[in-house]
Amino acid sequence: MSYLTLSHLEKSFGPARVVKDFNLTVDQGEFISLLGPSGCGKTTVLRMVAGFELPTAGGITIEGRDVTRLKPNQRNIGMVFQAYALFPNLTVAQNVGFGLKVQGAPKASIKPRVAEMLSLIGLSDLGNRYPFQLSGGQQQRVALARALAPKPSVLLLDEPLSALDAKVRVSLRNEIRQIQRELGITTIFVTHDQEEALSMSDRVVVMHEGIADQVGTPFDIYNRPATRFVAGFVGTLNTLEAKVLDAAAGKVTLGGTEITLPAPLPAGPTVTLGLRPEAIRLSAATGPQLRATIKDVDFLGSVIRLRADLAGQPIAFDTFNTTRVAPPKVGETVALGLDTADLLVIGA
Repeated sequence: MSYLTLSHLEKSFGPARVVKDFNLTVDQGEFISLLGPSGCGKTTVLRMVAGFELPTAGGITIEGRDVTRLKPNQRNIGMVFQAYALFPNLTVAQNVGFGLKVQGAPKASIKPRVAEMLSLIGLSDLGNRYPFQLSGGQQQRVALARALAPKPSVLLLDEPLSALDAKVRVSLRNEIRQIQRELGITTIFVTHDQEEALSMSDRVVVMHEGIADQVGTPFDIYNRPATRFVAGFVGTLNTLEAKVLDAAAGKVTLGGTEITLPAPLPAGPTVTLGLRPEAIRLSAATGPQLRATIKDVDFLGSVIRLRADLAGQPIAFDTFNTTRVAPPKVGETVALGLDTADLLVIGA
């Protein structure tokens, strides 16, 4: 039996259906990310779980208890917002203990719990400071501690890292994941950042126009996208049109090179194939080879991103920087190697 269940959730604002027949089961202690572009419905799903929005249809259960119509303070939910939402007139320690005070916890139990939370987030010596005396990363740690202090059943994180600079984001996301694992708390994390979702999650829900296009592990979402949207949204992907020679045998021509794919193809004169840049190799000695002309070279330090023309189709690929071998030059024709297992047949 799942710990958190969202069944056929729908949400409409007037005539606009923002969330459409959304279903998700979450095990206890799982870290789930809702990933998608702005306006896809991910924050609306989170707000329905929190109780800030009531579903137009469908239900929400936590530990087998129907919470669909309960108020936010009746659900035992911890929430961390993008904008911190700390009380400016309260100290760090008072902010962390606020939820416990509202619950009516005895004063004698609040102080040690606050000390425990401040130790957990590494701010034990800053309890007497006010929010304006903290950095953005420190403020978000305090917001996390405040959400965790009442021991919620589920932790909800609404793009908590988006207002921070890149270096702090990486550090804090690692801390959040470590804390989540240490506490074993069931967590739903909303983000539009692919790297955050893929690096932090047990499973990722990729949302598009109010529906869950695909639910899976980060490995499956990246390597086995189920729809054209997921394939194009998650990571960088080359989309290439190939001419079908024999659909049943999986034979196509791509850039003038005949290739046999490992599975039969849908009927039709052409098929769209997806290929990740890192799956392409320069001057491969084995396997199919494609001839392409270099159009652009981007030196990114440890990696060099090259863009080329493959019989009229753009293709991008990566190669590691090495002091022994210079990258191809613009205008140079190169041989590109690939493994046919890395070619994705892109559906609807």
